[in-house]
Amino acid sequence: MENKEKKLTAFTKFVVKELGIKNPPTIAILGKRDGLKTTASYDYSKENKVVKVYGGNNRLLVDVMRSIAHELTHHQQWENGKLKVRPPDIGGPIEDEANAKAGQFIKMFAKKDSTIYDD
Repeated sequence: MENKEKKLTAFTKFVVKELGIKNPPTIAILGKRDGLKTTASYDYSKENKVVKVYGGNNRLLVDVMRSIAHELTHHQQWENGKLKVRPPDIGGPIEDEANAKAGQFIKMFAKKDSTIYDD
């Protein structure tokens, strides 16, 4: 578990740097869904910015990482003024950008640490 936490921390720092995020949100990895309807959420409308990611039920490390990158992309969109109203859950430029960047960051980070695929 400790090794996974180190990898998640390293990945999160990598994504924050790549996105040029000025004020990173809190990242909470949840063992239970605790109100999450999907695998992750980010509510940019609240003063305290928190990314919540479901990490339980033997969810693969790389999938948790992808969720973190997706939600951090939404945070960057908020910082850059792109998120003014809640975007659709499926499709559209905001969601498509978050999905694409999340996949790119996984591939970029895997070149530094291919063990992210090992669990």
